[in-house]
Amino acid sequence: MKPFEEQFTAWVDGKLTGAELEEFEKHLAEHPEAMEEKESAHKLGRLLREHPTVPRLSNPDFFNHQLMQRIAAETPKSMQSEKKRSFIFSIPGLAWAGAFCLLVTFVLFQTIIPGGERHLDKSTYFAQVVENWPANPNVSASTVYDANDNVTVVWLEGLDYIPATYALNK
Repeated sequence: MKPFEEQFTAWVDGKLTGAELEEFEKHLAEHPEAMEEKESAHKLGRLLREHPTVPRLSNPDFFNHQLMQRIAAETPKSMQSEKKRSFIFSIPGLAWAGAFCLLVTFVLFQTIIPGGERHLDKSTYFAQVVENWPANPNVSASTVYDANDNVTVVWLEGLDYIPATYALNK
């Protein structure tokens, strides 16, 4: 059994026949407005078949202008004043938002990135080489740490010599 909406659509389109039609007409007693809806659907169908396209406007910009003026005239004044009160997307609102972003950027820069006199002292950041081993047994690796410059260097001995012009040739 089909739902009522499907049966109603089939009835409006004239596709119900025989027992289905009789059974559906029994259910229509509960819906007295159904016949009016069927007539309005047929009327709309005839209207759409008679006028398949929309007439072209000779001056659409003027029509849109008139329509917008009419909407503005019919809009309650309270809604228009709410639009004017919108602070976030106004020029002063955007200026305040930009100033706030600059303030947040400055605060984050000062707190996250060490600066000023901290760079004159030894850095608190360091690297520690835990293990170093070359794949070639002829190459040896060692580390050298200079506390004055706060630098760790990995020294490799036994590698083949690579001329300085090698990088320029590639």
